Amino acid sequence: MTAFATKRGRRAVRTTFAAGTVSLSLLALSGCQEPSPNAHFTLGSATSSRETADDCYAHGEDLSVDRVRECLDSDEDVPVFTTQAGDTFRIGVDPEIADTGWLLFFNGLLYDANPFTTTYQTFDVDEIQQRDRDRNQTPGTLPEASDIRVVVAQVGEDYDAEEIWSSSSQEQYEERLFGSFEGVWNADLEPED
Repeated sequence: MTAFATKRGRRAVRTTFAAGTVSLSLLALSGCQEPSPNAHFTLGSATSSRETADDCYAHGEDLSVDRVRECLDSDEDVPVFTTQAGDTFRIGVDPEIADTGWLLFFNGLLYDANPFTTTYQTFDVDEIQQRDRDRNQTPGTLPEASDIRVVVAQVGEDYDAEEIWSSSSQEQYEERLFGSFEGVWNADLEPED
């Protein structure tokens, strides 16, 4: 009878220990940040796949407008690519980003108001730089290639291009546009010297 009781006692201790271990593991995991999806940037053979900064992804919610502004200007862990004439810049996003759609900005200029819903897009670097020059060139000066900030912005389900474009002021436009972002990823393109 004693041997039988001892086996039961050991089994109870092991079961309690196992349940405690599982509980502690779940508690430890609940304190961890859920990772953000990745944006993938490629130029030639140089590639960078990265999550966004913890506070630049809202995990299914919209970021605040102030937070978006900070994320757009952030230089934290931003990959830098050196460009040459004729290069192709490739952007890939995880399916989670493509599900709701993503916008692309070059030096703050919106590439297209209609969000991409694919996981992969290619862009001609010469065209990107030409768009930037056309926007910023002073008449009578020679065109010059400049650094370009590339921003991938995941939009939420409530993104409405018509409402954004019908804004009556720049402030309202930014409030509506930035208020629909769930995540922001940055990369920099620098022309070769």
